[in-house]
Amino acid sequence: MRETSNQKYEITDIAHEKYPFLHRIRALRDIRPDIKAGDLGGFVESESNLSTELEDNAWIYDDAVVCNNGYADRGAVLRNEAIVCGDGYISHGAVVSGHSRVEDSAYVRGAVLNGHARASGCAVVRCSRESGHPPILSGHCAVYGNVSGDVRLTGSTVIISGEEIYNDTLDTLVISGQNRSVIRHPARDELAPQIPEPQQEKKQRKEVER
Repeated sequence: MRETSNQKYEITDIAHEKYPFLHRIRALRDIRPDIKAGDLGGFVESESNLSTELEDNAWIYDDAVVCNNGYADRGAVLRNEAIVCGDGYISHGAVVSGHSRVEDSAYVRGAVLNGHARASGCAVVRCSRESGHPPILSGHCAVYGNVSGDVRLTGSTVIISGEEIYNDTLDTLVISGQNRSVIRHPARDELAPQIPEPQQEKKQRKEVER
């Protein structure tokens, strides 16, 4: 057994079939409802790849890999044969599954990647700060720029470096290759009475508008 210095998981002697510098992890305690003490997980290069904080339920499942300076924390999970490598960083409940990959200096916060989706370069893929809605990447899409909010990327969509796709509306923005469409939220088609705005806030807003 390889030397371990944390109480959350240990790095076993079970080496990756193709990349022997990677080894499986084993839970030392109950971490998630489906991960109990003694359960095997995916592969890491070192303890620097997966949070060792006892209260953090970030985990690597199946044959997924986190290596190099890649890191997973704050409830993020990898499944299937997903990979986080280079300086890739996934956090805040991000789910990376299938054959998807987070590489280079990409940052994925609370988003979902599956299929063969990739976040590369200096990509930032994150939930909207306002709505909390996560982007969902699937197919063979690739993100090098910034994607935030209720956005679904699929097919062969490419978001180039410097490009920003931001959606904090009630609707879902769908981008597939060169095609873009919107899934309207049902609430859009309903009318409701105006909620009175506090007089002070109304006054401040008008002053700003001037």
